[in-house]
Formats: sequence, structure tokens, C-alpha cells
Amino acid sequence: MQDIYGFPDMDDVPSVLRDVLAKDKAERAAQVLTPEEAAAFANWTRVSAEAETRWLAALSGDDGLVGFEPPARPDSAWILHAMYEDLRFPVISADADDVAGKEGTRDGDDEDETDWTVPPRPHWQRLRWSELAERVGDPIIEEGSYPDRYQLHSCRTETGRKPDNILWSNEGSLDWETWHQLLDVLIEYSPDGPDTRCLVHFCLNMFYYHVPTVLTGRLGDARDLCHHPDLRAYSPSNIWPADRTWVTYTDFDLHGTKVAGPTPLIEALLNSPGLEALRLPWKP
Repeated sequence: MQDIYGFPDMDDVPSVLRDVLAKDKAERAAQVLTPEEAAAFANWTRVSAEAETRWLAALSGDDGLVGFEPPARPDSAWILHAMYEDLRFPVISADADDVAGKEGTRDGDDEDETDWTVPPRPHWQRLRWSELAERVGDPIIEEGSYPDRYQLHSCRTETGRKPDNILWSNEGSLDWETWHQLLDVLIEYSPDGPDTRCLVHFCLNMFYYHVPTVLTGRLGDARDLCHHPDLRAYSPSNIWPADRTWVTYTDFDLHGTKVAGPTPLIEALLNSPGLEALRLPWKP
């Protein structure tokens, strides 16, 4: 099987990880790909992460461990990862204890966040951050903060549990719906539309053997990355076209994705009905 991001030499791997890495490599070698997975492999080529992210490192002044955060270019907005509410159970109020901790609301599913590879199930309805903020009396994002796990704290119990009838936004990765909606806008505002050559970066922190990964391909093929057997855990940390007119940033620890680029693109994101985006003046 093609090794799209490559493994380090065993001599470069800490001894405590060598057995784990060897097992992983063996399992990958024996894997039989589905047609969708095979297509995802075929459309992307691994390139030098060090060479291709050098400009991002200079731009952000960061090492890219959790992704490279760009400044406004010249504008920027944050897209909030989608969350959903279970329609079979009551909406929550400012009294989070009314719902949090109820059993049986998740059909035995232990996951409490959205998934970038799978769309939400039919009984989950989109719940916007603004709707939940109004319901519980919190700001959408606390001033000075990023869109992180500490926002909308009033909907949690005193022990920090989140209501079981909410499928929380994904941390460190776009969700399926937001990923596809974002790509629609990026394609529209890119020079060659779906044929625009782009690069995608998966940060150091995504793999336990800390191999930064950059792939290159068509922007229109980026939808298939969620079928890639090696990349099911997280969406890319950064995406940018070859001409670098815009760049996205999904921090490994955040529940939002920043897009930096021309104002017409940013306005299109802010006005897209399928996205929930806002400018954060303190995080431009």
C-alpha cells in the first residue's frame, strides 16, 4: 500500500515506540483499500513538509506543532465547528443539570464530538453556537479567547459534564458538514476553481511518531481526504492554494478554523448559510 506520509527510520524512533510503529506499519501493509480509499490515495502526492511549510513558519512565527496560525491576509474570520442537538430529547435551558448526565441519549455511542468523516445521523439537528449562547446567556466567544473547549461554559454542570443531548463541535478537526461547506466557498474563490492546485498540511502533533505531512493535489479532490485510511482522525491543519492567496488553520486544540485571505472570500464565508463564521477582533 502506498505510504502517503511516510514513516521515520526505525533508528530515529524512540525505543518505547518502535514496537507500536512496527505493528502499525505491518497492519497498513496488509490493508485492502476500498475504491473510495484508493481514489483518495491516487489524487494526492506527498511532498517535503519542511520545504512547503517554511513560508507558513515565517508567517506565523511558530513551529507548527498544532498547525500554523496565519495573520490576516489582509482579512480573516473564524469558522465555528458544527454541533448538533438530539431532537428526541428536550432542549437545554440555562439550568444544565436538567439534561446533563441523562442516560440513553446517545444510543450507546461514547463519542461526544462531531466527525469529519461521517455526516450526522438524521435525528441530530444543527445547533449553532449563537443559538446555544443565547439560550444559556453566554457570549459566543469570550472576549480575548479562541473558540475552544472553555466556551459556552454555562451549559455544563458543576462537574464540567456537557449535556448528553448535544453532539459537541469537533476539537482539532473540522466536522463533515463544515468541511464540505468550506470547500465549496474556497473553490468558488480560487483562481482555477476545483482544478486549483493546493497543499494540505497535517501537523506534527497528529501522529505519535511526529512526522509532519504535506500533500499536494487538486482543491476539488480535497473532499476525498476524509476517505483516506491514514487521515480519518483529523482534517488538515492548514490548506492553501499554490499562489498562497488564502490559508486555513485548524488548531489541534481548538473548536474553530481560521481562514485568512482577501476580504471578498472572508465576506463569502461570513455570509454562507451553511457555515457559522465570525470575525474575532482580538484574534485577527
